[in-house]
Amino acid sequence: MRYLKRQNINRRTPNDTTVYSDVANANVYVAPTGQGSLVVTNGTTSTVPSSPVVGMMRYNTTTNEMEVYQGASPTWRALRYKESTGITQQNLGAGDSSQIYFGPLSPAPPTVVQTGNGSSSGQYSTNVAWGAQNIIVVVENVIQISGINYTVVQNPTIGADSSAVGTLSVAGTTSSKTLYFNTSLNVSSASWTGSVATLTLFNTSSTGVPFATGSTITVTGISPSSYNGVYTVTGGTATTVTYALVSNPGTFQYAGTVTASGTTPAVFASLDNLVGASVTGTGIAGSSTVVSYTTDPNTDALTSVTMNNFPSSSIAVNTVNITIGESSTTGSGYYLKFTEPVPYGKVVIALIGFDQ
Repeated sequence: MRYLKRQNINRRTPNDTTVYSDVANANVYVAPTGQGSLVVTNGTTSTVPSSPVVGMMRYNTTTNEMEVYQGASPTWRALRYKESTGITQQNLGAGDSSQIYFGPLSPAPPTVVQTGNGSSSGQYSTNVAWGAQNIIVVVENVIQISGINYTVVQNPTIGADSSAVGTLSVAGTTSSKTLYFNTSLNVSSASWTGSVATLTLFNTSSTGVPFATGSTITVTGISPSSYNGVYTVTGGTATTVTYALVSNPGTFQYAGTVTASGTTPAVFASLDNLVGASVTGTGIAGSSTVVSYTTDPNTDALTSVTMNNFPSSSIAVNTVNITIGESSTTGSGYYLKFTEPVPYGKVVIALIGFDQ
């Protein structure tokens, strides 16, 4: 006597309902007993099936993502979830009125697996190109428009750039190969006493005094706004700078930035190729090159360089005509490329991770 049963995967159990199809074989149902769950196959990125079928699903233990094979590039796609992804705020430094490239952007683009030639399994990994929809770019609090103000490029060839170094903040001596420069730093607090304003600075990159007495500074972003403006430095230490301010600006509320400007400007090392660059100018020995250098991590302003030679003579603070000749370089990763040089001292911020 024959009997009828549902189509299922267990030939010996007529009433098995863990996995079964309907009568028309149009749909497959997964219904494990009790509190069981569906467990899909898993493996690393390098162990994807060599002959995948559209609609195939697996768990990628390399990326810790559930992924589906969709056929078109990119072939293996991670499932998206309703919660938003993490957004990274990256300070890319400040403009120097000549640089158009800022980067590399971090985090790097995600990696997906695509079907292609080039390996024994027929699989290779490639990066998904950054898109403007993934980034919001702000220059000195002004939102930039992709395709008009900037584009995103990978591994750009960045041309040579000779940057006149902002003047010395500490006198250079024949006993030291390190030169310290007027720079740009974030302000942590501000105070006023007896017609003198004192700014407390975030200075983690240099032990030298960042602003020489007599140099010109531009203060921005501080509240009360009466602290802001263009001033002449009257004194300071490695973590403070003072200037004359006749009226009491009021109680400090939030901080900003102080940048060497005018005839004693800061220099923003937008390129990562200063090592080996030539150093020329007043008091500099011939054939001098940069052995190492420091920049402020928040503003990207150059704070000091160490040369291979001792200065040929003492160099006074606020000395002009010192030049670092940067060589061309190839950027590694994804960069912002502006259609015009970013103005001097304007900080570039990238908010990365939208719509990923």
